[in-house]
Amino acid sequence: MNPTRRQILEATVLTVAKTGYEDATVEMVVKRAGISLEAFREEFSDLDDCLLAAYDWLVDALVARVDAAFRPEPERTWPERVQYGLQALLEAMAQYPDAAKVAALRVPVAGPASHSRYLRAAERFLPFLEDGRACADPRLELPANVNLMALGGAEAIIFDEIAAGRTEELPKLLPAVLFALLVPYLGPEEAAT
Repeated sequence: MNPTRRQILEATVLTVAKTGYEDATVEMVVKRAGISLEAFREEFSDLDDCLLAAYDWLVDALVARVDAAFRPEPERTWPERVQYGLQALLEAMAQYPDAAKVAALRVPVAGPASHSRYLRAAERFLPFLEDGRACADPRLELPANVNLMALGGAEAIIFDEIAAGRTEELPKLLPAVLFALLVPYLGPEEAAT
């Protein structure tokens, strides 16, 4: 990524985190990035285009962190891999609270295109849960959308914490969020251990 584009994306994240999407302007982003309006226009057509690019950039970084931590190792069970991936996600969000705020709270409500992009981004985390079916009691018939249900429970806990202004505290929620992710597959007793 070229340095100007990166500056613009970083400035967009900070601007939207501080002001909200509705009040953010290209001029604010340009000023925060320390670039000209022409430089902005060379990279993006408007603020919507820029916000979606910034969101994709954030999601790519989060998915990469989760994937690196989740990777199967011979001695790790699926629940342990989920724990490592989730821990990486929560630590990344805590480390970059403005980015977490934009990803969790600002983009999903910035309009139809942004909401659609948010839904596609959430789907990128579903494959990490797919092996849960193999861990589930074979007598259970898990619904087709069990991965989405588990992810939704975890998102609710995380997003509530971010909305409350406690993003830096997200790593402390690891047990609760992990439980939300594992309980549909393992049941409450195993998910709590």
